[in-house]
Amino acid sequence: MKKISSILIVGGGTSGWMAAAYLSKLLFDVRITLVESRRIPVIGVGEATVPLINNFMRRIGFPEPRMWMNDCDATFKTAILFENWAEQGDRYCHPFDYLDYVDARHHVGHCWLHWRQNGQEEFRPKQSFYDSFFCSSVLNLGRHLMPASSEFAYHFDAHLFADLLRRTSANVQHLIDDVVEVKLTETGDVECLETAAHGSISADLYLDCTGFQRRLISAIDPNLHFQANSRSLFTDRAVVLRFPYQSEEDCERQMFPYVRASARSAGWIWTIPLYSKISTGYVYSSCFLSEEQAELELRRYWGEERTRPAGALKLKFQTGCLERLWLKNCVAIGLAGGFVEPLESTGLAITQTGVEFLGSMLDARYYDDGIIARYNMHLHKFYTDIINFIIVHYGLTQREDTAFWRAVKHETWFPDELRARLDTFRRYLPTFSTRGTSEAWMFGDFSWFSILLGMNFAFDSQHPPATSLESAMEIRLQKQRFIEEMTPKLPNHYRYLRSTRNPPPAAPS
Repeated sequence: MKKISSILIVGGGTSGWMAAAYLSKLLFDVRITLVESRRIPVIGVGEATVPLINNFMRRIGFPEPRMWMNDCDATFKTAILFENWAEQGDRYCHPFDYLDYVDARHHVGHCWLHWRQNGQEEFRPKQSFYDSFFCSSVLNLGRHLMPASSEFAYHFDAHLFADLLRRTSANVQHLIDDVVEVKLTETGDVECLETAAHGSISADLYLDCTGFQRRLISAIDPNLHFQANSRSLFTDRAVVLRFPYQSEEDCERQMFPYVRASARSAGWIWTIPLYSKISTGYVYSSCFLSEEQAELELRRYWGEERTRPAGALKLKFQTGCLERLWLKNCVAIGLAGGFVEPLESTGLAITQTGVEFLGSMLDARYYDDGIIARYNMHLHKFYTDIINFIIVHYGLTQREDTAFWRAVKHETWFPDELRARLDTFRRYLPTFSTRGTSEAWMFGDFSWFSILLGMNFAFDSQHPPATSLESAMEIRLQKQRFIEEMTPKLPNHYRYLRSTRNPPPAAPS
């Protein structure tokens, strides 16, 4: 057993400050130091999150969104809208509402499929499922109203979010410095860090939050295996733009409470509406599109005149994760541990899960090889689950109109584990029993069913009992009544935010 009385975090940015803010609250008697360099740029663009972020914010002292949203240029997020993924002109959504169950084995998805498969015309369009059983589909995606349920996430400026976390981490020693050398012991643990201004600094445990550089963990093992997923996910580049809204009317129309993911010639374009600006980016494959072509396609998507003043941020990435994220006395957090392309907004959720799981394992202020093995097993499983979920967004497409989409349709590799899961989902649908509820999954039954339905997955015929079908129809009527009641009461998303906040802060230089 190795005692923990001090933790040294290397790297600022979102991952470093999420770790500092959370662990300083949880491990209140552990000395925590964060070292960040002013010479290393932080990768920070408009971020979209998942509802899991609410747990994190409550735990670090922000029980209400209004306590922090204005500081981060934040807006609400209730879903993801997918355009042109299954085929050109197609749309579907991934809402955050829960699936309603009508008996121990069946939810409303089984009933809707039964009605559709039996030729009921009103259920023929797949959008009828989302509109029938997810109020956010009508209220938020359709009408751009503020959230009507407690299941929501946020869009926010990552730089401002990191700055907020820094301000809430009063007990964390903050050093502006450069690490010039990572010194190891004879057993391969980190002994200390040599810094340019503060000399030698050390701790019992080190968190590598240095992004793709992996400054600490790669020093322990330069040959540490990175499990890439390039056979299944072809995108490896992104070009990002940010520009202001054009008018009040533009704010009401474009500041919608969801992320739009629009599939394009060699990947997809995101739209993340922050409060003061729009963040947009083209995630694409460099095998099918050059950097110049990608930027041009993104600018033309929005209009070249509108985007001309906006400078482009260009990123390279590889989807996958380290084989081991905790090695010796060093834990890789955030981008240092791995990366999953941003289609389902999992970046901060991965960081959050890594930090929270680490905190729970250090509750006794000790760790050993068994704890390290458990951490690596659970985090690797968490990554794998997310990656499998992203694969189905691409691999089930019917598009063949460009070289990229032809390759995606015919060459995407489905891991055996994913194939087996899809076979189960085909027969029984994603449910509590087929998806699992006790594991630290990123995506539950409603997420898998929403995406598979959206991608025209061929489910087997469903035969719920008559009593369950009656219950599902009553639930549908209840949802319709709720929508009718709330529509005149809920303001436009932008107008609501404008009425509850001060002018947005300036981004740090």
